Amino acid sequence: MPTLSDVETIDCHAHVGSFEGYDLSEGTLLAELDQGGVALALVSNIDGAAVPGKTRGLTEEEANRRTLEFVRRHPSRIRGLLWGRPESGSACRLEPFLDERLSPDAANGWTDRVFVGIKLHPEMNGFEADDPRVDPYLELAGRHGIPVVVHCDGSRDEASASRIRALARRHPQVPVVLYHMGFGGPYTPAIEAVASACREGDAELYLDTAQTPVEVVLEALRAVGTHRVLFGTDATYFGVGHYQRYSALRAALAGTLSGADLTRVMADNARDLFRLSGDETT
Repeated sequence: MPTLSDVETIDCHAHVGSFEGYDLSEGTLLAELDQGGVALALVSNIDGAAVPGKTRGLTEEEANRRTLEFVRRHPSRIRGLLWGRPESGSACRLEPFLDERLSPDAANGWTDRVFVGIKLHPEMNGFEADDPRVDPYLELAGRHGIPVVVHCDGSRDEASASRIRALARRHPQVPVVLYHMGFGGPYTPAIEAVASACREGDAELYLDTAQTPVEVVLEALRAVGTHRVLFGTDATYFGVGHYQRYSALRAALAGTLSGADLTRVMADNARDLFRLSGDETT
């Protein structure tokens, strides 16, 4: 049976920025990556969220410029996810960020792209996931060959799995990751959305493990297979000791999956989906 110390870990779901009551500082994230043995984190800036009294509500350009600077300071540990604001922003103004590159030496074996995906948060930015205003962001992702990650919450209609799937069906060439699997109980609508998309071949959907109970993650693996589940944690939602909160999940994965499947969930799916390998040339 494989051990986690033998397996590279990529966290596909992390943040920087300010959210009242939480420690999402750059220093805490970097320290937790070291503590948790995480090789690379994909980071979006929660300052782009619009939650009065909780976040800064920065424009797309401001929030993503700060992510750009963070990646440039720590190119061996961090890649960016563009925070999109369909309710107030413009996908065309995000396109220049996707041209940003690191020097080959700075990339240190990872892709030299600074931004490797687009993040959408229907709840915190006040739009429905399948609103037509979201389509330009999927079109942008399609032009650049990158995935889109979407906050999925089964208790919020605007962020429901059904709306995210409806969006993804309009852009079947764009991989879409349902963050959190909807936060629901066993066999959540998010899992069913991905399973159904796999059966019908009408959308390319994936799930991440952030803040998801262990039994739900294992149910997802049984339902959709290891190729459709990515390790993500919402770092550093839990602050200092963040990755310790995922020790039960990591142990369950190591105790359940073969070596190849464990590597796939913990790193290879993210590496392939976000095109993180250093030999990427496009």
